[in-house]
Amino acid sequence: IVTEHLPPYQIEDENKNLSGFAVDIIRETMARSHYAYSLKSYPWVRSYKLAQIKENHCIFSIARLKSREDLFKWVGPISKVNNTAMWGLKGQRFEINKLEDAKNYTIAVNRDDIAHIGLLERGFIEGINLYVLDDSKSLINILITRPEINLIVADDTTISFRAELSGVNIAKLQKVHDIKDLPLNFFFACSPHTADKVIQHLAIKLASIYKDGTYERIWAKWKSKLIKVP
Repeated sequence: IVTEHLPPYQIEDENKNLSGFAVDIIRETMARSHYAYSLKSYPWVRSYKLAQIKENHCIFSIARLKSREDLFKWVGPISKVNNTAMWGLKGQRFEINKLEDAKNYTIAVNRDDIAHIGLLERGFIEGINLYVLDDSKSLINILITRPEINLIVADDTTISFRAELSGVNIAKLQKVHDIKDLPLNFFFACSPHTADKVIQHLAIKLASIYKDGTYERIWAKWKSKLIKVP
């Protein structure tokens, strides 16, 4: 099972140990299954590719997008719907009343993540209004240091953690535009080369977490630790 460092969903410490809300959900799912597993954190691009091409490789937390539907076998949701938004530097002026207006700006996105693929699906073009990064840790830093980059895309839950990771005061950022039709619905998914019986078994075990109240208990544990956006 592969993932990336994305607090508070997946948190990788200096010793490569993993914790976080989604990590707890996945570990509980696997504990209820009869499968042995290993859990690894890599840069998103590597995890994304591994989970597409290797049998019995699964990935979280991954947004379920139309263009990804046939690239994976989908086990089930692991987070409730969150927002996706564009963020810029505070003090700068933006004229974005609808998503189409954002095509007049340069937006930095992480390769193969929800923002990259979702905006491509909506007519944005790499090299014109999208600047694609391979390292998610650089997202906020590039907004701060590169004047030609106007905006980045992140959700309310992770933006503060991304800022903290980059050593940037969250007060330097402003939310510019909510992308209403691009909800951040995180899922657990596996390679299309994985047997259907494996997917079905994992789906049943994941669903049981919702049914018996375990999901809400895990969410309550992590919700209190979220950094609030000013």
